[in-house]
Amino acid sequence: MDEIEDHTNEHDHPMPREPEEIDVHELDQALRGLTLLGDDHYLGMQATNVALVDSFIMPMESEARAYRSADEGIDVGHAMLLNALSQQWLFAVYELLRTWRERVKDVLKWKVNGGLELKAATLEKSKPSELNLGRSAFARALRRIIADPAITNRIEDDLARTHVLFRQLEFLRVALAKHEISGRPKLFARAPGYARIDIWTGSMSYELSNDFAILDEVTRRSFGDGLRALGTDRTVPTKETLASYDAFMAMRPGDLSGHEPPARPSTSEK
Repeated sequence: MDEIEDHTNEHDHPMPREPEEIDVHELDQALRGLTLLGDDHYLGMQATNVALVDSFIMPMESEARAYRSADEGIDVGHAMLLNALSQQWLFAVYELLRTWRERVKDVLKWKVNGGLELKAATLEKSKPSELNLGRSAFARALRRIIADPAITNRIEDDLARTHVLFRQLEFLRVALAKHEISGRPKLFARAPGYARIDIWTGSMSYELSNDFAILDEVTRRSFGDGLRALGTDRTVPTKETLASYDAFMAMRPGDLSGHEPPARPSTSEK
């Protein structure tokens, strides 16, 4: 791993809470509150795992912030372990959100093409010897949607509310795991795995960069706070806002001229 450095960007967001001020259940409940995610016992277990590991990492981040703030240099061993754990946590969050998003997108597709009843009936055909709690829970969820189609409106809202966080996470995950630029597999990611210590939280800070520009900067903590905020902030960004953000993240060199980055939908704690 490259040497991990500190950085001193100006902080233009509300100061983050200290780890001891954050209840481990906040993240768990926010994830389980996403439509249909909490209905599945096993997805819920993964939400709990993500929350538990988040609570384990945050005190380590505070330690990293402390030795940075005291100008004592960098504890390389501590920073390397923190970066390794942060990456594994990011991968876990990505997979949980990816699984949920794919599942609920299928539900929306089945609603449009009239396939909800058929899918529910198929899932319900399992024999007693084929007990599968995940399948049974999904069948029950589909029955609720058939009885109350308005649930799909909540699904659409939750997809929109998680869109930017997931797009950032996906972009970062491709760089960290595949050493490529998201959406452009023939391009090498710039310094994949390289991280710096965020001066405000001690969290690992990563650049979201393509082959010619730094598009954004995120921290492991920014994802944790953004997910927690889903439990309290019900704001749904517009389709136009999300399309503008996607266009910005997918920009090519010729797109830079005369264009400013779009206003990013908020993903920070409220």
